[in-house]
Amino acid sequence: MLNMLNKIRKRESKFFLNRRAREYPRKDICALYKKSQSIFIAILIILTISSCDNTFSIFQSIGQEKKQLGAELFKATTVRAMGSDGTNYYALMSKVVYKPIAGENWNILSIDGDSDYFAPGFASDGSTIFVAKADSNNNLEDIYSSSDNGTSWKAMDAKNSIGSSVSVDWLKCENKTLFVAVHGSAGYSLFYYDVASTSFKNAFDSTIPSLSEPLVDIVWDGISSSPAKFWLISSSKVYSGAEGSIAEDTSTSNNPALSNGLVGIASDGAGRILVSRSDGIVYSYASGSWTNFTVKSSTKLGPLILLNQPSTSNRILVAKGTSTLGYMEYDETGLALYENGKDFVSTSQSIYNSTVRAKKVEGFWQPASDLNTIFILLATGTEGSYALYRNTYSGGTWGGWIAE
Repeated sequence: MLNMLNKIRKRESKFFLNRRAREYPRKDICALYKKSQSIFIAILIILTISSCDNTFSIFQSIGQEKKQLGAELFKATTVRAMGSDGTNYYALMSKVVYKPIAGENWNILSIDGDSDYFAPGFASDGSTIFVAKADSNNNLEDIYSSSDNGTSWKAMDAKNSIGSSVSVDWLKCENKTLFVAVHGSAGYSLFYYDVASTSFKNAFDSTIPSLSEPLVDIVWDGISSSPAKFWLISSSKVYSGAEGSIAEDTSTSNNPALSNGLVGIASDGAGRILVSRSDGIVYSYASGSWTNFTVKSSTKLGPLILLNQPSTSNRILVAKGTSTLGYMEYDETGLALYENGKDFVSTSQSIYNSTVRAKKVEGFWQPASDLNTIFILLATGTEGSYALYRNTYSGGTWGGWIAE
């Protein structure tokens, strides 16, 4: 700040010299001096405001702003996935980082003794973690699993079943089943790990060896049935079924299918499925049929999540599908939309704009064992800006986002 003030003072002096003050009557000199003082004070106020802590909070009853002092490794990066094994939290960037759930410091996770690797995918089923490793050409090397917090690893021989000339798009565990989305010359494919045969198998119906469009995400409907039912979206269509027999959903004419328009899917864990689209509409599946509602007309949406807290309200967090617009909160009960840092979304619109609005939301993650905690995964793109924040629900209120 002192350096900046000194620079301002230097510019102020130069201003008077360049204005050749000796050519003005004394009263004009005084007027100019007073005017320059006013300009200096205005600049000082702006500098003071801009140097405040870069903070913001969310949800309905926020008490205070939270200081944004996060880990250096989350600056100017992208967090693409998260998970937990009951002992540690894990986050995927180009490598996997971890920290104890009750701890503070994040560190790089070594995979089978290797800390110099590229990981295109990470997943956890709550006790076991899975990491995909790729070579310098982004081709799959193998998928590794660990059930002891990364102390020891098992190579799963993924190339033998999936192939070596494919790139991993993502890993996801749903209902203790590991899914692997890949793409290659044959198109986009989805595999699942069959525990009985200890091998990866095609997750689709036998009539669908692959698709011609990217796979976005998969969720379990949460209903305890045998076999379990999963819901998958590609960029254009909805698919559902048990692992090994997932097929296109054609149950009703009102399903969310939209060419290159499906961007997010979520489950409430009790049979309800939500799908967000690029036209601002969210589709809801329950009791065998689809309905829909408009979050914001003609607005591209992104990933979404249903909030479990407070339990008495139906709130949805949904990202805007651009790199500069953050997320919105939709209140299903009152059919109200909150965005751009207004109302309960943030206690300060300007602070919201400086921390969230300029970032792309990659996703939201909530530990299955702790519904009072939620993380937001971001693509920052700028130096000094964090890519991972946590929010904790306590005493009937959300406490606000805090940078990890």
